[in-house]
Amino acid sequence: MTHTLQGVDVADLVPSLGAQHSVAVTNHSTVDGHNAVLFQGSPSLPDNAVPLAWLARLSRPGTTVTLEWSLNYCFVHGRQGNLHDGVDYGGAGVLDARLARYNVAGLSYRAGTFGFRREQGDHPDGVLAIFQDDTVPGRDAYRRGCVGIGMDGAATFVAATEPGVDLTFDPHPEYWLTLARYAAGAVVDPAATQAVRLTFPGGKTRAHATFTGTTWTVDYR
Repeated sequence: MTHTLQGVDVADLVPSLGAQHSVAVTNHSTVDGHNAVLFQGSPSLPDNAVPLAWLARLSRPGTTVTLEWSLNYCFVHGRQGNLHDGVDYGGAGVLDARLARYNVAGLSYRAGTFGFRREQGDHPDGVLAIFQDDTVPGRDAYRRGCVGIGMDGAATFVAATEPGVDLTFDPHPEYWLTLARYAAGAVVDPAATQAVRLTFPGGKTRAHATFTGTTWTVDYR
């Protein structure tokens, strides 16, 4: 049940670490009562990991809202172990992460509370890894929660907790934008969204996305 990455080349990410990114979202449709939602994809995920609505802001017809973030990583854990479309992961803890040295975290469950600790681990630099020890509630446990990774302090992917399971994540983000009823922290079903991928070509860090009700157009700066 261990998901292991043998190594991840993150040389392309290093120049962007800490860089501020933004997307301005213009709603040129009649869609109302929805949020502009950013969620992430990944080249490699543990089998039971799910994406979350990472950033979300209400987007009314005829308005523009802006979502902003920096390329900083973190580990996250939550109280929700039953992860399905639309449910909030129940954010409960965040631990800063780096692509080297501080790229491994341990998760324990003591006195009714999940908690992180720094781990040395044997994972190569570039991999974001979480080791869940034997105290962690697993399948069918009432107190089962979830654990995963995030960016700029907000969760991007989580998996239901399982004792003794080592989770590893590729930190390369794939950014996806949609208009949907998801609130920040909710589990996203990408197949149920009309999403557009944001690529930020040539080192650009700002985007302007416009939704017409049927199509997206995206410009970069």
